Amino acid sequence: MPAPRRMTALVRRTTALACLAALAACSGTAGADLAEADFEDGKGISAAVLPQLSAPGEDAEKSTDAEFVVDVSIEGADAGRRVELQVPDGDDWTTEDTGETDAEGRVALTVAEPGELRVVSGGDAPVGVRLSTDEVPEPSFTDEFDSLDTAAWGTRDQGYAGVRMCSRASDEGREVVDGVLRLSVLDDPDKGTCRVKGKPYAYRLNGHLGSAYSFTYGHAAARIKFQPLRGQHGSFWLQGFGPEPTGDAKLTGAEIDIIEYFGDDHPDGGLTSFVYWHPTAKGETAGGWLPDPEKLGDDWSSKFHVFSVEWTPEQYVFRIDGQVTNTIKQGVSGVPEYLIISLLSSDYELQHLEGDDNLPQHMDVDWVKVWSPPAA
Repeated sequence: MPAPRRMTALVRRTTALACLAALAACSGTAGADLAEADFEDGKGISAAVLPQLSAPGEDAEKSTDAEFVVDVSIEGADAGRRVELQVPDGDDWTTEDTGETDAEGRVALTVAEPGELRVVSGGDAPVGVRLSTDEVPEPSFTDEFDSLDTAAWGTRDQGYAGVRMCSRASDEGREVVDGVLRLSVLDDPDKGTCRVKGKPYAYRLNGHLGSAYSFTYGHAAARIKFQPLRGQHGSFWLQGFGPEPTGDAKLTGAEIDIIEYFGDDHPDGGLTSFVYWHPTAKGETAGGWLPDPEKLGDDWSSKFHVFSVEWTPEQYVFRIDGQVTNTIKQGVSGVPEYLIISLLSSDYELQHLEGDDNLPQHMDVDWVKVWSPPAA
């Protein structure tokens, strides 16, 4: 059984305080000093409370047990500046989480319990801002996958075409196991052998689901444990309705690949985020392999992580457990898009499985959630 979230928060808080004590001597600003810091609210610092987008761990858990993410930016801050996220403790404030700014003065912190918050950064002139988890809207869509709602999710009509001549989507590639949705790549028992570049492979069945729910702008998140081996890739993505029309993405939509995973042993780390759109018939692409994924984890097939996109009229911000991995300002869709979760075996990657006896492969989805503003 996973540890209760309140206990997890207590451990995090104790660890944070120990870190602060160790840092106090070299930083010149102890944790207690920051708890009592006199700062001008909002001066030089901005912060926003994002939805519950962080929940790394081995076990399935409810989406409401995930942690809120606080996205912080400090004007003019150098990389490595310490920032604290604090919560009320009687008449004082207690440190809940700490982090260091990146080269752009940005850091993401997390908090388990809802309520009032304060972000403070020390130095010669401490800066801070007060905020609350009440800023986060109620989710507009949630699926915990206690069972598979076939009215909400359906197997997509994809098979033996394009880059997947050797595979097709099938209901057999989906099932609910111990409270998670399991998508699989399996041998196709009704087909013989498929040949790619002269080499034989078993035909495959893919778990490939599209949702009946669509939205325009907001946060979309899924808590996923990916397949271990190469030869297939797990994905959480968005797509517009109908064929891919040519024109401005604001009017025609885009394919938004929030995350794709190509296996534990992929030489580039295995994780990608892409956007595809079609200003012309040729089409355009933005995104790519995530740089330095080991800074965020190396356990994508052994633990769950929350993969999300913040989609606004200006840009897409991709995150893993609240940490920004990429920002794309090209091909921003302005039309409704629907959710897709899939484990696909494309012809170009079949050789990396190193034998059909390594099938089946599985990708587990703990939950999917969207926070989208009401339509104007």
